Amino acid sequence: MKKSMLAMSVAAAIGGLGFAGSAMAIGTLGSAATADQMVLNLNGIGHQLVVPYFSTQAGNATLLNIVNTDTTNGKLVKVRFRGAGNSDDLLDFQVLLSPGDVWTAAVTTDAATSAARLVTADNSCVIGLTPRDVNGEAAGQFSVLRTDPTKAEPQNETREGYVEFLNMADIPPRTGAAGVVDTLYDAIKHVNGVAPCTASILDAALGTDPATEAVADARGMVNPTTGLMGDWILLNQNTTAAWSGAAAALEARIAATGLAGSGNVTFWPQKFGTPTNVIATVTADPLLRMGSAGVAPQLYDLPDLSTPYVSGVTAAEDQADMTTAQLAVTSVKNQFETTEGIAAVTDWLFSQPTRRYHVAVDYNGTGTAQEVFRDGASTSTTVGTAYYNPGNTRLHTNRQVCLDQTFGPGRNSLFDREETTPGVDADPFVASPNVPEAATILLLCGEANVVSFNQGSAETASALNASVARADINTDYVNGWASWDLAGAFTPMGVPVLGASFMRASNGAVNYGFAFPHKTTTLPVAP
Repeated sequence: MKKSMLAMSVAAAIGGLGFAGSAMAIGTLGSAATADQMVLNLNGIGHQLVVPYFSTQAGNATLLNIVNTDTTNGKLVKVRFRGAGNSDDLLDFQVLLSPGDVWTAAVTTDAATSAARLVTADNSCVIGLTPRDVNGEAAGQFSVLRTDPTKAEPQNETREGYVEFLNMADIPPRTGAAGVVDTLYDAIKHVNGVAPCTASILDAALGTDPATEAVADARGMVNPTTGLMGDWILLNQNTTAAWSGAAAALEARIAATGLAGSGNVTFWPQKFGTPTNVIATVTADPLLRMGSAGVAPQLYDLPDLSTPYVSGVTAAEDQADMTTAQLAVTSVKNQFETTEGIAAVTDWLFSQPTRRYHVAVDYNGTGTAQEVFRDGASTSTTVGTAYYNPGNTRLHTNRQVCLDQTFGPGRNSLFDREETTPGVDADPFVASPNVPEAATILLLCGEANVVSFNQGSAETASALNASVARADINTDYVNGWASWDLAGAFTPMGVPVLGASFMRASNGAVNYGFAFPHKTTTLPVAP
């Protein structure tokens, strides 16, 4: 109880504790958006947000908040938690932000199920979480339905991953004619600090397929504009160390002016049911595109980061490639600290939030898993070649897709704090898990991979206590800096990576947490 109260108290401090048909077949996506490109906005505000990591492992709690900085329009936001192993959907729902609104949530491990669980007492409207209880809290139980069925502890797969926030549509104020147009805005607009969230109004506007943009407009939804920002805190309730950061912001912009524009309305009801769209046109997710051989797509699976969002993009794989290009890096550089005298530990996070739209794992029930590219083939050499392909990935025995071309750190890419670097290139470190033929290659397995420095093995405690997708390296140095080369013959553009170096150190009984965002190199990409 004390641990839960600690997490919730901190959540309250960052924004007032808030946790809490058929498809949108609007003709040709891209016909109404004014923006024609997606850009990683380093200023932190956008149409879509990505939190690179959440964890509830070993006393961790993750606190989230998103802010609608648009003080005129409401935002209809899709929230999706994906697993660290293979980016499987763990929990998704919708949040309706009124103008200037903040929504907050806490994710912890449910003592009853040992799976992750989200709780919110926020006064914004949510669709897809359990109704508020006597304490005024709504909740979402993370599901193992889409995770690897062969795992000995499937609930563990729910306790790490990353988060997507996607603005599906704006909800503007309307004057004049009464009706559904006005009532949707009125239903989400806070009155004395509380949104009415009238169930009948929300169901009338959002419960079925709008079919056309005109119908969506009549229900109160228009093309989404920019304005979302978000932050996260990872709090370990056992050591009381904490780390924090800002969500990565993807903004839809107009190339000719460089200004933010509007995206496509990309709304699907938060319900069971088969989308009426041709799935390959609205998602690049390989398993959803495989039909009966993969994962049967549901309305709640859409939209995702590959759904065509900007003008001129009609193919989901093109949208995925556009977004991936904005996140792709050719190398990652950062510091590490493992000095024993201060009990220092360091983990690096390699989160790859768009990899799912290039390659995924087909679990085949409880049988043999298969690496699948977005065209449905396991041997594709033509799809996703700029980022993920058979030349730079492999399916590990742990049934996760691994990058297997990440050489280093070695000579001139691993240093202590006094300029010392290994004298030869041969085997300057030992990485695990690994395979004999790749002794000097660190396999970055999973979607949100955590690399622990000098901890010995995955069973050793580390800063983040990662379990789902963890690797370990033992270097010759207790502290210093390193560089990973993520580009090569099979990945000239690099790969999409977000993350940081998470350090923890002790001063007597007091623990401190530090998060240093990764420094990266990239190839030139059009903004």
